[in-house]
Amino acid sequence: MPHAKRLLLIALLALCLASCHNQRRVASTPTPDNSSVAPRRPRTLTQMQFTAEVDGLAVSGQVRLAEDSLIWVSVTKLIEVGRALATTDSVFLHAPLLGREEATTYADLQRRLKQTITFADLQRIATADDAEQQASALASKLGFHATVHITSRRTVSSLSFPYPKPAAR
Repeated sequence: MPHAKRLLLIALLALCLASCHNQRRVASTPTPDNSSVAPRRPRTLTQMQFTAEVDGLAVSGQVRLAEDSLIWVSVTKLIEVGRALATTDSVFLHAPLLGREEATTYADLQRRLKQTITFADLQRIATADDAEQQASALASKLGFHATVHITSRRTVSSLSFPYPKPAAR
């Protein structure tokens, strides 16, 4: 069970770090002649690589963020050890090496971790200038020691998500 909790923390840390400070906005489609339909707000799409060490376990990974929509994370240690997908209302975790697949709500996640965590919180931490320190502080609140380094960040014009979203149970 400690490995599953550590993997969950790593996934949450990675979700928190999905940010880009020089944000380029994806162009939105203009609405014709000021109709009653409001123009869509452009979304920032971000891709990031990271390394982290949580209680002596060193991993690396990738985060893909579609602002106000979803955050996808893949955690690797030579091979993929887990992945997570956070949407505005749910979190999906898949750790095949631990034999775990789980879909949960933020309310259930908060109850289990005994900490308030929402999609908005993850996204807010992600856009902080000190994202690495914010992620380490979150780990500390959850009872872990973590060191996180962002190795690359970039805003992209499109994202792909190689794994389908798991079905809710």
